[in-house]
Amino acid sequence: MRTRRAVRKFRPRDVPEADVREILEAARWAPSPANLQPARFIRVRDGDIKRELQALAKESKELSAYWDPAFAPGGKSALVNDLVTPVVIAVTADPAKSLTNVHYDNGFEWAAAMSIYAMWLRAHSLGYGGVFVQHWITEKAKRILNIPLRWTFLGTFTFGEAADAPSMDRLPLEELVYTDRVPGRPRIQ
Repeated sequence: MRTRRAVRKFRPRDVPEADVREILEAARWAPSPANLQPARFIRVRDGDIKRELQALAKESKELSAYWDPAFAPGGKSALVNDLVTPVVIAVTADPAKSLTNVHYDNGFEWAAAMSIYAMWLRAHSLGYGGVFVQHWITEKAKRILNIPLRWTFLGTFTFGEAADAPSMDRLPLEELVYTDRVPGRPRIQ
């Protein structure tokens, strides 16, 4: 877990089918509330569809740059992730396969999120770089991939042989974990 990184550039090398299946198996075995298994996956192989997704990823960043300069050229999140070279797995969730509770029920989305991380860790353990791309104009992505309107499209998990070796650091545990409750006066933020 400590050596996993978000890899956004990939070498043009094929991933063996057995490894792709192993990574999808990790997603299949991820936890889900009441074992309802709401996550669904679309393996995108067609080059034309990948190029459509690549163009949409660029459009999505450009739209977001209107509100957040981090997405504008030169911003810390300006890079449009490679969706043509790597293996692309679109991750969706079916809300009909979810529990109902007293608050808005998004257990189906949490289950899909856990499957994403399971795929990411398995891909990393097999020596592949990966990244989850969540920055989309959702309705357009759903149209490209023919995803049912009521399903949630979470994004794409892409993986393959890394073309870069990004580094990162994490906040100290003491800045992330509190004991019993958050200290200080209650605040609205």
